[in-house]
This record gives sequence, structure tokens and C-alpha cells, in this order.
Amino acid sequence: MGHFSSYLFMVLAMAGLSTAQAGTLYKWVDSQGRVSYHDQPPPEGSGYRVEEKTVRAAARSVSDQDKPESNVPVILYSAPKCASCDLARLYLDKRKVPYAEKNVESDVKLQEELKEKSGSLSVPTIIVGTKVMKGYLESLLEGELDAAGYPKVKESESAKKAEDKDNPSDSGESGYRPARN
Repeated sequence: MGHFSSYLFMVLAMAGLSTAQAGTLYKWVDSQGRVSYHDQPPPEGSGYRVEEKTVRAAARSVSDQDKPESNVPVILYSAPKCASCDLARLYLDKRKVPYAEKNVESDVKLQEELKEKSGSLSVPTIIVGTKVMKGYLESLLEGELDAAGYPKVKESESAKKAEDKDNPSDSGESGYRPARN
């Protein structure tokens, strides 16, 4: 019986340690701006820019996940007739992320602001806190919003929207969409 209780104590101690530990996540960015996430830093002299984040294994309650808890501002610099800007806007709306949209097409002051913050006049440019992203890449934006603490889209919501999109006849629409010029 003594051996069993020792074994049980060890198992419980190990289980307690795993939930209390925090890990480190390394974000590697190469010279071309490609991002990858690892649990180890890159080798010395590899040329990667690295950001280090501490990740805690604490569980959050369901009610906490429903609230946008981030105090990190999001800004979308855009222009009309910009398909990538439209995609970025749709993704931010889908995630229910509050953001400020700034149309730089004919506003010289906003163009100067964008140049100062990003170094160029490319749209879309998305700023999450201090992170500047030129162009729209959903996986990169998703990672930055996750890191900033914005809630993720619930699976049931995204599945329902996809189902509604697949059945346009239910909504009285033909499903035909003219090409955008």
C-alpha cells in the first residue's frame, strides 16, 4: 500500500506542476517577413528577428472568452476598390474586433501618418498595437490578434455562416454575384 500512495503522490505532483508552468513562445521573422512560431529561439546568427512571449497555461472561464478584453488598438489603413482591404475588413468584423479605419486615398495628412508608421503608402496596412502589417494575410493577422488578447471566432458561428453561404436559395437570393471591377 505504501508503494501505491508514493506513486499516487508523484502523479498528482506532476499534474500540478504542468498546470502551473508557463512556457515561452518565440516568433521568428525572416528577412522576407515570413513568420513562424517555435518553442525554441533560432540558432545564433541565423538572421531571424525574434519576439519572445510568455505563455501561461491558465484556463479562462467561458464568460471571459465572450468579452473583448484587449486594450490594444487596431487601425486599418485602406483605400476604395482595394480587394485586400475588403478582406481585412471582413475578417476584423468576423472576429468582432473594434478597429479604426482610415481611408488614405485623398487625405494627404493620413498618407503622411501612414508613411511615418509603416515606411510606405501600401494598403491595406494593419496596425495591432505597435505591430505593423503591410498587406493582408489572414494567418498573420489572426496570430497578432490572438497575441493581443482578442477573442477568437467560435466554431459554431463560423460553421453557420459557411452553411448559410452554401445555401443562397434559402435567403431568396440566386447565388449569382457579378464580378467586381
